[in-house]
Amino acid sequence: MKVFLPVNVRIDDKKILFVGGGNIAMHKIQTVELYTRNITVVAPEIHDELKGRGFELVCKEYEEGDLDGFFLVYAATDSIEVNRRIKKDAAARGIMVNVVDNRELSDFISPAIFKEEEMTVAISSNGQNVKKAVAWRNRIREVLEKRE
Repeated sequence: MKVFLPVNVRIDDKKILFVGGGNIAMHKIQTVELYTRNITVVAPEIHDELKGRGFELVCKEYEEGDLDGFFLVYAATDSIEVNRRIKKDAAARGIMVNVVDNRELSDFISPAIFKEEEMTVAISSNGQNVKKAVAWRNRIREVLEKRE
């Protein structure tokens, strides 16, 4: 069984790459952009909602060289073969990868997050029950929003 340690990773001045520009990538980017705009998206097609948000958008198929200079990578394509290749290429370079929706291939996973100003609440199920983690996050958010 894969076990993930909850940590906060310093990302100021770090480049984050998303390979994939569709709905799968959109979901993860919405969380990551709460903490940084230093995001690059590489995909042959990029979701319209990602345009004009200050990210670097590269419209092309993934190549190993696309990993150069990145600190973290999200493999967010709809192809398990491409995601596996991204994981393999990144591992050879010592770059941690989140293969979106595949905890077995991932070096890290993203928790369900509620962020308000400088405070963040992160709920994780070790990647085993995403719906439950989101439900817990939503319940905590409701409690915190009621306090005001």
